[in-house]
Amino acid sequence: FPNPSMICYMNASLQSLLTLKGFVEDIRSQGEVLALCPEAQLMRCFLDIVRCRNSADARLKLEAVMRFKRVLSVQAPEFEHGGMKDAHEFLTAVLDQIRNLVIPLTETAASMGSSYSCPVQRHLLFTMQNTRTCKGCGVQSRREEDFTMLSLDLIPGGSVQDMLRIHQMERELEFRCQCGGNTSILESRLLALPKYLILHLKRFKFTENLVMVKLEDPIILCREMTVTAHQGDQLYSLISVISHVGSSVRKGHYVSNGLHPDHTLEDGEDRWLHFNDIFVFETSGAMVSEWSTEDSYVLIYQRRAWPALV
Repeated sequence: FPNPSMICYMNASLQSLLTLKGFVEDIRSQGEVLALCPEAQLMRCFLDIVRCRNSADARLKLEAVMRFKRVLSVQAPEFEHGGMKDAHEFLTAVLDQIRNLVIPLTETAASMGSSYSCPVQRHLLFTMQNTRTCKGCGVQSRREEDFTMLSLDLIPGGSVQDMLRIHQMERELEFRCQCGGNTSILESRLLALPKYLILHLKRFKFTENLVMVKLEDPIILCREMTVTAHQGDQLYSLISVISHVGSSVRKGHYVSNGLHPDHTLEDGEDRWLHFNDIFVFETSGAMVSEWSTEDSYVLIYQRRAWPALV
């Protein structure tokens, strides 16, 4: 996609979403409902991008992505103007706005004698349960919350599997209980897992002087990993990586790498595509895992079946 005004954050995010075949097909298959719902302009714009993705007409692509940006910015004005923005925040805004269309699209589908299935809820949503236990009296309180992505603290030299495991470990926190105790134990666990699991690595943080800096510590990108949840362990394979290239928030550049559209996880090949605005070339998942250790920012994994025992 063209990049006329520092919209690499958007280009990289859109390319990663386009890698999610089930998500894209779900939106495409409900085109009739989207066409009759005035509020669904963002999803119609996304379908325009899907249609022109392989076109050689750069002007057509530019019109499509800028139209998508304008529509998104009505409810997310922070993306209205040019300049570098955060890819994670952009991706979150896209998914949130699609989720917020459930009611009008469900009503539109019902008026057509049909039904609507939210692609975000169907493919990306997962449930996290947080249990807080008072160390003084043992009283517990539980809260369940739905997410479309999980933000993980960076572990220098650690693997994505390590970060996910530590995120779910018990940890102490200050909490005033009715018994008079001030300390509780918080435990987080995944309940329901999605088809596509989006993980955000916290590479940006504020210093004590409130200056945002980038953490360039290398990590181990797991091509495959086991995710533990209440419903049982699930196997996930990496299919897309959004990377932030550069040493600071304002001077960096976003690129995306994703599984080749003609390739599946089961066919034994390792074909990926590298997206750098208008420049696209073929690569491999092995090369992406090697290149992206210091700049990987958003990872997308796809759930898959366990290998058959021979």
